[in-house]
Amino acid sequence: MRKLKIGLALGAGAARGWSHIGVINALQRAGIEIDIVAGCSIGSLVGAAYACNRLPALESWVCSFSNWDVLKLMDLSWRRGGTAAGGKKVFNHYRRIMPVTEIERCERRFAAVATNLSTGRELWFTEGDLHLAIRASCSMPGLMSPVRP
Repeated sequence: MRKLKIGLALGAGAARGWSHIGVINALQRAGIEIDIVAGCSIGSLVGAAYACNRLPALESWVCSFSNWDVLKLMDLSWRRGGTAAGGKKVFNHYRRIMPVTEIERCERRFAAVATNLSTGRELWFTEGDLHLAIRASCSMPGLMSPVRP
């Protein structure tokens, strides 16, 4: 009998999306092994960490946040197309805990989902630059400036 493959889809939701970490941990404790993970926005960030076996490092980083730490990650400048300096500070920190740079190098299959703002169509990143895929998925005009893949 063939082993059943399990996929997990993680959605958006800003800071509420950190709850994805707890859901994945609960699934692991229950002995449920996730084979494929896809995510949008914060779900792509958490999903990539899981797919690359870096979820404990991400959880440790997130749990260390104070309100002051969150404010320090923000650049309240409107000149760059978003209040978070295009996400530069956040993603620079994320790169430190996510040394994997290519989607193909993840331990589990992974996809990040984003929207092409010119066409309104969804984009599925299943190969290539992992950090660019996550950054594109997390883009939110007015908060984190869009990127060109």
